[in-house]
Amino acid sequence: MSSPAQTALSFAVRTAREDEHETVGEVTYLGFGHGEPGARQPGEARLRLLRDAAARAEGGDLLVAANASDGRIVGTASLLRADSALIRQSRDDEAELRLLAVLPEARRRGIGEALLRESLERARAWGSPALVLDTGPWNERSQRLYRKLGFERLPERETLPASNGGNLAVYRYDLRAGGAAT
Repeated sequence: MSSPAQTALSFAVRTAREDEHETVGEVTYLGFGHGEPGARQPGEARLRLLRDAAARAEGGDLLVAANASDGRIVGTASLLRADSALIRQSRDDEAELRLLAVLPEARRRGIGEALLRESLERARAWGSPALVLDTGPWNERSQRLYRKLGFERLPERETLPASNGGNLAVYRYDLRAGGAAT
């Protein structure tokens, strides 16, 4: 007998509706592990960023992965245009992906990859030359996914400190190279 964590999850990636912004903020908070017992809590500014999905929606596309059977939001990502006030790595009209988060109980089912692929396609449709993102230097699982999809690490742009030490790892996908990420 399999546990719920082991069963398949069918989901759809789409743009979040305005009435879902509060839920998306909660999914972002939980997806970054802050709801776990004994978890380190974010500072006030970071907490506002995690929870304020409406502000992220204003700066680009607020994506969600919703469970196909009941519509429950299990993942989210914020695809930001180069002129968004929330970007921190974007240069030269690059789109930026921020706050890719999946609920702990929904991980390892391809949700993060699906959100990332949809972000690449939308950024390409915007005419962005590239999609840039950053992650904690210790987040090896995410970094493996970025490399798998064809992102290139940019050590020369790794100047912002990570909350747990070191500097944020920066990755870039060249959308002008053509074709979808493999």
